[in-house]
Amino acid sequence: MASSRLVEWVEIIEPKTGEHMYANLATGECVWDPPEGVPVKRTDSNQWWELFDANTSRFYYYNASSQRTVWHKPSNCDIIPLAKLQTLKHNTDCSPVSTSHQGTQTGDSARGQVLSLSASTPQLRRKSSELCRSSSFSQHGGPDGPLYSNWHDSHLLPLEHFLLNNSRDSDSEHSDSGSESLTGHEPDNEDSDQSEGTYLPHHRLRAVEYLNLPAQVPEPPRERAPAAPLNFKPLADPPMQPEREEDMEKFAADNLNLGGRGLFRRKASVRELLSWSSRSLQRPLLASTKPVTKQALEMFRQVQVYMGDRKARPGVSLNSVLVEILTAAHAQALLRDELYVQLCRQTTENPRRESILRGWELLTIALNFIPPSQTFQPALLGYLNRHRDPTFSRVFPDVSRWPLHVQVNHYATVACQRLERIGFGGKKTARRPQVDDVEAARTQIFQASLFGNTLREVMQLQASRWPNRKLPWPQVELSQQVLRLQGRTTEGIFRVSADVDEVSRLKAQMDRWEFSEPSDAHVPANLLKLWLRELYEPLIPDHLYPECVQEPMTARKACDLVLRLPTLHRMVLCYLIRFLQSFDKPDVVQHTKMDAANMAMVFAPNCLRCTATDPRTMFDNARKEMAFMKCLIQELDTECVRDMI
Repeated sequence: MASSRLVEWVEIIEPKTGEHMYANLATGECVWDPPEGVPVKRTDSNQWWELFDANTSRFYYYNASSQRTVWHKPSNCDIIPLAKLQTLKHNTDCSPVSTSHQGTQTGDSARGQVLSLSASTPQLRRKSSELCRSSSFSQHGGPDGPLYSNWHDSHLLPLEHFLLNNSRDSDSEHSDSGSESLTGHEPDNEDSDQSEGTYLPHHRLRAVEYLNLPAQVPEPPRERAPAAPLNFKPLADPPMQPEREEDMEKFAADNLNLGGRGLFRRKASVRELLSWSSRSLQRPLLASTKPVTKQALEMFRQVQVYMGDRKARPGVSLNSVLVEILTAAHAQALLRDELYVQLCRQTTENPRRESILRGWELLTIALNFIPPSQTFQPALLGYLNRHRDPTFSRVFPDVSRWPLHVQVNHYATVACQRLERIGFGGKKTARRPQVDDVEAARTQIFQASLFGNTLREVMQLQASRWPNRKLPWPQVELSQQVLRLQGRTTEGIFRVSADVDEVSRLKAQMDRWEFSEPSDAHVPANLLKLWLRELYEPLIPDHLYPECVQEPMTARKACDLVLRLPTLHRMVLCYLIRFLQSFDKPDVVQHTKMDAANMAMVFAPNCLRCTATDPRTMFDNARKEMAFMKCLIQELDTECVRDMI
């Protein structure tokens, strides 16, 4: 009889939410309500969890109250042997287990059902019938079970983070998102043009520094070689914004092209259209006009090629497929939402690890170039936030052994930041990508760039290398390079274009904290302008722009505006103006042919950003911007940044 079974129930407090749950260490069952008629070991601050580290084949101990982790077994305390749960059959079975201590069945069935610890999200109080399909981090060993399902907001508890350390996903020894070749999967495609193609091999990334690792990581002790020091201080994760989210399934129900028209045409379900498939689409996912229908279907085939679910034609490269997808979406605004819905579909219920990661990579890269519509943006934001959990970076500090769901969390975090900046309300605009652009966007998913971020973020990135620097390294280094390469005697400095390839090469080097001497002063001069122009927030903030273009502009008025800038912006601008003032001397102008008026004309568009869209207003403001910059070059006192770096 069930009542005669020997059970051991313990009370566990989930650290993140403070919710109480009860685990049976003999069966792996987990319930909300304390079981009746059996003893329950209550939790307190002196309770430690016994866990197992597969890397060292040792047990270690975690205190949920203090979040301390130690190797030695603490004494005079309660030891909860949660490592047992890692080997229980119930840990990989999402079906509820019947027990006499299941709790009384009431109208609140979500609390009464027994939950499988490996698949539950107690704070959502979902029914166990939903859990079998909604676990985002399924550990099903069968080849037919999806690796990753995301139908509901399922985030693992911190307890489950530890339990999943030894799951099959965490056995991967590489942190990049793929393997050299994709084999073992032959998609059921009907297209005859795929018969002679091949699956595209995935690129392999170099060792990278990751964006979302905290400076101090409370990790379990590991007896292994110390990790290489991080070069980048983490950027702040974009905040969750639930008030701006929309449920993807609701958007799909209202907008997806479910079909069903015509004789005997079956109407597809939302779930069917939003779950991964190896087959071609028969119609676009979003209701579309005839001119873009063919493009939408071809785009889906290209998405499948990129994700490795379809063979590519001979001679096709990964980047060429990516550029083709993004170019089509850039040229036709109606295809942008179609692309993002296709990617949400192909990363849902996907049975292949490599395909999932490629899909998330494609989605994250796309958000660097093309925005979704204002209508679809809340649903996409909700989809991305569903896959984010800031606690992952603390629980999985060893980036070389990130499990699948932690890698997806990283992609989703970067994608959220990019959506925030290119979507409605952001400052970035859509642009057509080139091969070099998409390669840079891919690299920057894992390695933060010194270009295109805010000044504060640039200072964060360099803080681990130069914590005492007060100015951004790119600005100081490029300015000094211009002077070293005789920029004061170079005709047309700041005005003459440099070799584009050399500028791109030097930009990529600086993102790796490297710098090789350029061929001439025009290269760092052009790159300095590019760094200023690509700042996500302009050097002169938008709220001060109207005053900068007011007439008449006087030296006193211009200098007073500088004093109202944020401290970091003010120091960067003063350093720039002091640098330009060294060129505004008669003996220097004689060689460069660049006086204060010419330098103001060159640097005004890089320091101020006109938000008007009317060409006449933009043209008129350009003259006023130049007057403002000229006043600063001629009159601003820059002694405050003398010898500052």
